[in-house]
Amino acid sequence: MKIKSFRSRLLLVFTALAGAVLLFALIAIWLATSQQSERTLERELEVSERVFAELVDVRAQQLQQAAEVLTTDFGFREAIASSDENTIISALVNHGQRIGTDLIVVQSPQGEEIAATHATQLLPPLATLTNAPVQAQFVTVNEEIFQIVTVPVRAPNLIAWATLGFAIDDDFAVLMRQLTHADITFLNQLTGTIYATSLDSEQREMMAENASNLQQRLAANDIAAHVSQYNRDSASINTEANLMIIFSTDKLEATQEFLTLQRQYIGIALATLIFAGLLATFTARKISQPITALTDAAKKLGAGDYREPVSIHRADEFGALSDAFEGMRQGIAEREQQIIFQLEHDLLTGLPNRVSIRALLKSAIESQQSGYVVLMNVARFGEVNDRFGQQVGDELLRMIAERLRAAVPKNWSVGHLGGDEFVLVGKRQSEPQVNALIVSLKTELSLPWWLEETSYMLDFHAGYLAYPHAADDADSILRRAQLCARQAKRASVFAVAYSQGMDEQYLRRLQIVQSLPSAVREQRLQLHFQPKLSCQTGQVLGVEALLRWRDEQLGVVRPDEFIPLAEQTGEIQRLTRWVCGAALDQLQLWHEQGLQLSLAINLSALDLQWSELVAFVTDSAKQRGLSPAWITLEVTESAVMVDPEQAISRLQELREVGFKIAIDDYGTGYASLAQLKRLPADELKLDRSFIQHIASIPEDETIVRSTILLAHELKLTTVAEGIEEDSAWQVLKQLGCDTVQGYYFSRPLAAAQFEEWLDNYQRESRHG
Repeated sequence: MKIKSFRSRLLLVFTALAGAVLLFALIAIWLATSQQSERTLERELEVSERVFAELVDVRAQQLQQAAEVLTTDFGFREAIASSDENTIISALVNHGQRIGTDLIVVQSPQGEEIAATHATQLLPPLATLTNAPVQAQFVTVNEEIFQIVTVPVRAPNLIAWATLGFAIDDDFAVLMRQLTHADITFLNQLTGTIYATSLDSEQREMMAENASNLQQRLAANDIAAHVSQYNRDSASINTEANLMIIFSTDKLEATQEFLTLQRQYIGIALATLIFAGLLATFTARKISQPITALTDAAKKLGAGDYREPVSIHRADEFGALSDAFEGMRQGIAEREQQIIFQLEHDLLTGLPNRVSIRALLKSAIESQQSGYVVLMNVARFGEVNDRFGQQVGDELLRMIAERLRAAVPKNWSVGHLGGDEFVLVGKRQSEPQVNALIVSLKTELSLPWWLEETSYMLDFHAGYLAYPHAADDADSILRRAQLCARQAKRASVFAVAYSQGMDEQYLRRLQIVQSLPSAVREQRLQLHFQPKLSCQTGQVLGVEALLRWRDEQLGVVRPDEFIPLAEQTGEIQRLTRWVCGAALDQLQLWHEQGLQLSLAINLSALDLQWSELVAFVTDSAKQRGLSPAWITLEVTESAVMVDPEQAISRLQELREVGFKIAIDDYGTGYASLAQLKRLPADELKLDRSFIQHIASIPEDETIVRSTILLAHELKLTTVAEGIEEDSAWQVLKQLGCDTVQGYYFSRPLAAAQFEEWLDNYQRESRHG
């Protein structure tokens, strides 16, 4: 498992370091003590061997002194000289009992036995000992081992050799063990016979059974041993050549003190390690405390909590880091407050912005608080910016904010949604209180706005509603308040209160915007055709293509509903492409059927700004084999006035190709006579508002008469639309109008219905 905590890592490092040092020292001491115990054990065995040798030498000297006492005895020498065997034996027995010897042998100088306690030939021929020093050796006699010494018997010449020996048994071995501190074993290596030993029966049996590979067996049983062949000159003396004297000791017992020392050191090491761990824990905690504090502070900063200061009172680097961290916290807190303020407030006016207002409304709704929202906008504020500059506009917005702050009660919140829109939110307000506020605001905002000794007159429109009665979410509240403000602007009043159903039109427009792209892609639109007739003869001259849309959910959608929305959403060019293609396809079919009809297609203001318009309609007509002269492109007067220069240039290009140009809805826009003179037009269409009541309203007749005269003077053909009665047609005939269209003749029809209508109309005309 990966350790992530710094304190745990530090503790682990300290503990591991201390443990490594202790382990290294423990291994070193273990090796040293083990080696030292081996050396000590070896030296102790060597010392035991030397002590044994010295004890044997002392015993040999004692034996020699006892033998010399016997050999210097006059009676003993006389008995040997006279060969008095009984006297010799008596002397040997008495002397042996007195000095405690177990073996006595007297031999002639030639090696013949004179008297002996054991019937054994012990010595080689006398020729080998005549000049030899007196020696103490170990010999075996009848499965027993003896330490012997041989001395000459002189009277005064050599008359005999006397050999005295002490028996070597288990008691002797135990005694030697007590004196040498090592177990001693006398073993015949060849036969495995143990003559004497200080070992217990189990170890005695083990040695006897493994005499041939004794060293390996002893090592396997953790027994340290030295093996000595004490009879170093076995060739000159008839002693046991295979006799081994084994000095041994149990390694565990011999090294017990070292093992105790090692265990003590292990205990000391463990205690030291525990102490080091505790010390490391304390040290790691002391070191990690400021880091932990800084980490906690960093987490709080990451979570957006800047309230608690970072204070670590130390004079070291951690203290300096804490001071730097505290400075960073204060700086971040200040910048956070600035960011939050900028996020929730309008930088220009300092008022709460849309984000704050939405949060305020959401909180009020969630806490089930009721209240009112008043939304105001400045009428034609864009014109103020255009005429007087952005700086003046910004300063006026700041002045509006200040005046609103001063005008509204303290229990109302004032916000700036952006642009020229301001909003007031009042919690727990009644309808009379809101009405009083509206009256107060109307009076206050109607006062002049003085800026650098210049007075500006600003008009305001307001919409207000109650929440959550009128709407139960912030977006709906603000949207419906905006609808009310726009309604106030259209009605030219200061304020309009929300009533149920006011936003249905908005929702319908929203659905139209969402459905229009798919309707164009899936070709769910239709073209209807309304006939255009000669005003004087009633002959059908052509048709005007009119777009129709019937949606499953929206029902019938009028062109004046979706055309402006198509322009706003950028779908108008795709719509124009489809209309031109479908209309020209139908015109081509009619021409192939022998119906020589002209076709009028409506263009929008954005179509005139489309750089590919001329190429598109020209190619579309050419692909279908249609002459542009049969095609009239209608544009409204207001569409031309959006950008007159570009519109005139685009229309001139179309006219040069051969298309006819018609100015639609003439008289409802802002075109001047000078601009009309410049327009590259062929037709002038009189708006239905002047035609519908032309037979009953003299003023309308006067306007139409003057317009027809003006158009004819400018070489323009006049077209009157919206004819619903025969009386209107008759007046237009008298006034000299060229072309007419309207419901009096036919409403817009689908292609098949139009063909049926045309056939019936022409049949009736021939019979009429």
